[in-house]
Amino acid sequence: MKKVLVLVFITTCAVMSYQGSILQQLSGKGIINLELAGKSTGAEIISLWNNTRYGDQTLLNVAEQNTHLDFLFILVYVLLIMTLSNAQMQREKTGWLNELLRLNLFLAFVIGSLDVVENIRLLHSFHHPANPAEFWQTDFIAWPKFIIAGWVLLVYLFSVIKRYFVKT
Repeated sequence: MKKVLVLVFITTCAVMSYQGSILQQLSGKGIINLELAGKSTGAEIISLWNNTRYGDQTLLNVAEQNTHLDFLFILVYVLLIMTLSNAQMQREKTGWLNELLRLNLFLAFVIGSLDVVENIRLLHSFHHPANPAEFWQTDFIAWPKFIIAGWVLLVYLFSVIKRYFVKT
């Protein structure tokens, strides 16, 4: 199961990175810029993407496809965090670190939930590119999501590194 999740994770990352590089190269703004943007900056990014052609579509279409693919990515990374944290939790002998790994299971769900809400808000904004008043900013969702994800990653890596150096 882990191998399948890792493979889907890597494949999804590759496709989303490619789409993100298109946005970044042609407009100077990537999807992360939009996620962390305030209301006026976010509306400007969407307007820019809506007015920038990419083949027979616009960059806004690329961003929308990227956001739809992100729903699969969310499912995969939540399952991967839960699977890896649970496996590491089974090996971790230090009580407080074991509890932090257990907390990662819940935090994975929180991160995924925040990401789903963020995507829904972005998709709403994509459907109203000509109306800046309809832009629903996501920075207040994205920042906590990234901070919690960083914490989860640090706990997991700390446990893995500790286990490598401290054999019990």
